[in-house]
Amino acid sequence: MKLLMTHRYFWPDTSPYGALMRSIAEGLSDDLDVSVFTASLVDKSHKSTVLADVQVTRCSVLPENRFRGLARAINTIIYSVALFFHVLRNRPDWVTAATFPPVLAAWSASLSARLVGAKFVYHVQDIHPEVSRISGGRLGTAPAYQILRWLDNQTMRRAFAVVTLSQDMYKTLIARGVDPAKCHVLNNFQQEHFETSVQPPAELVKPDGMRRVIFAGNLGRFQNLETLADGIASCLPEFPDLELFFLGSGALKNTLRHRYSSNDRIKFAPFLPLSQANILIADADIALVSLSEGMHRVAYPSKLLTYAGLGVPMLALVDPKSDLARTVKNNQLGVAVSEQTAEGVSHALKQLLSKPMHRDDIQRWYSQNSDKNAALTFWRDLLLGRMSETC
Repeated sequence: MKLLMTHRYFWPDTSPYGALMRSIAEGLSDDLDVSVFTASLVDKSHKSTVLADVQVTRCSVLPENRFRGLARAINTIIYSVALFFHVLRNRPDWVTAATFPPVLAAWSASLSARLVGAKFVYHVQDIHPEVSRISGGRLGTAPAYQILRWLDNQTMRRAFAVVTLSQDMYKTLIARGVDPAKCHVLNNFQQEHFETSVQPPAELVKPDGMRRVIFAGNLGRFQNLETLADGIASCLPEFPDLELFFLGSGALKNTLRHRYSSNDRIKFAPFLPLSQANILIADADIALVSLSEGMHRVAYPSKLLTYAGLGVPMLALVDPKSDLARTVKNNQLGVAVSEQTAEGVSHALKQLLSKPMHRDDIQRWYSQNSDKNAALTFWRDLLLGRMSETC
């Protein structure tokens, strides 16, 4: 049985989903004939490494260094068209697609799968175009929103199965009209790193005698980072051994850097390879998870699982009624902010600083609830027809 897994980015590019897809593809290769369709590498310093049991096909796209917005839009079209014809040529039994590029890639994959009689699995990491509407993006306004939602609803109807990350996202999909019988909840497992472990730059290592609060990942516009940073910054005068450390890049990085340029205990580091980033995260005392209001219904930050796998207590700035907040609070993984303000963040941080969580308990929860082997069993059961019940 032939399984084709697809995504715009794939290992060794530094996309979290690309690494996740490699783990799933290799994990299923003993049971299925697995191949991957993706685009050319963004980081040209990498070589397109051949995997022993998984064939990887890459289509050529434009460099995105200059005119990034325009190049990315053109590449979305190039990739989606190339994906469509790749499915027609190779006629797999199963096709998967995730939610990047938003809407169009999965729509293309699902249509071509229908034409060749393949079953399509939609792995929904974010729900588009709702993400754009909640975050104020251009794709969330008329008429783009209506067109993209119409296309994405077609993809949902064509799918044999829709797999998403949380109960909140599941409810959003059901409210949109997705058949509950084909909708499943399966969170991602901790991202694996496949490169040789290298120590991070010495200047980024936590100084002796300091306690570090870390945010790792995309510094984007829908993560309420300014509220998060303001709340933590207000605690720094009271705790002279405390620092805030942003690890990653994104649309808000320069804004935050400018806002706190005079504070030497608010630090910024560039995106790092996973092996180096994990060393810095594991050494931190508190890790941050945050989403803007309403975003929990359409997204779930998988960094929670990375933090839990490394045993780092969490401060979560999310809707108190969200699945994510309940997970953090009910399993003693950290503290969920009860009031979505800088003052609420400050209060939650002081709670964590005064009564640290037990790292062994956090890692134990992770091993019991987000296991790679359990996830691979789910995928085998789904693809090989052994699944007897849905979420």
